[in-house]
Amino acid sequence: MDDVRVESEDNKTYFAPKPVMVLLTLLLLIGLCAILGNGLLMLAANFRGISLHDAISIDEHSSQGSRYFVRAALFLNHTASFLVPAILTLWLFYKKKSFKAASLNVPPDLSMLLLGLLFVMSAFPLAQVAFLANQWLVGQFPALQTWVHTEKLTVKLMEGLLVMQSPWEMVASLIVMAIVPALGEELVFRGIGQQKLIEITGKPALGIGLTALIFSITHFEIQRFLAILLLGLVLGLLFYWTKNLWIPIAAHFLNNGAQVFIAWFNQDKINQLKDGAGDNLPTTVILASAAVFVTSGFFLWKERNSE
Repeated sequence: MDDVRVESEDNKTYFAPKPVMVLLTLLLLIGLCAILGNGLLMLAANFRGISLHDAISIDEHSSQGSRYFVRAALFLNHTASFLVPAILTLWLFYKKKSFKAASLNVPPDLSMLLLGLLFVMSAFPLAQVAFLANQWLVGQFPALQTWVHTEKLTVKLMEGLLVMQSPWEMVASLIVMAIVPALGEELVFRGIGQQKLIEITGKPALGIGLTALIFSITHFEIQRFLAILLLGLVLGLLFYWTKNLWIPIAAHFLNNGAQVFIAWFNQDKINQLKDGAGDNLPTTVILASAAVFVTSGFFLWKERNSE
């Protein structure tokens, strides 16, 4: 993978970095920053006189102070693991061209943004179907039940974060669960990862698929693996078709933020929401969503190919 000689808009030539080097640097920075972030979390927990495990073990019965501490911990963890490494990688290789390299240099076209949001919204019922299929599949393998039990601890944590007794808690949950993941994960997986994998493989479909697979694996949720994989594919296609990272960022925020808003308006039903109440969607809803999904996807694809 040699550096590529590129002619810029101002007629100056420069050498684009090797995509493999960009990815390796990103992975190295993710590891280093994650270690640093975890170290800071351990110090914060020790300052409170408890272990890190106890500090982040909350549920719907935990105090407001404990919930704020966990939100701060997750903010630090996600920022250190995704946002900071992505920003550093872009700056190291692209300097002033970082925004352009990540396709963040221009605001999204409003019609494309709305079409992109419709595309991801229509995938929600399909993701629910994928989740149910995933649950059934995991249930066929007794050896995976230990992993399922471990995931229940994560579910408990999410239940605690979705307990919001004031508008300030709702804003804090929105920042930690929607805004920061949307920015950090999209920069890492689509803004850098997907683009470089497409460059390496020379095949957009393979690059998008590999990025979505890695995206799902890194969430460490075996029962939601297929649903997260579907979301990764949707976000990957959105970025490839629109060539603007702000659109998948907005779609990612919509996906995560919707959960926070639904929980905010249903505080008396947190357990039911997390336990999957309403899993059995009407067939008509699923079919209608599939039709909207395909139609909106077609128009997005057509817009890219018309350029």
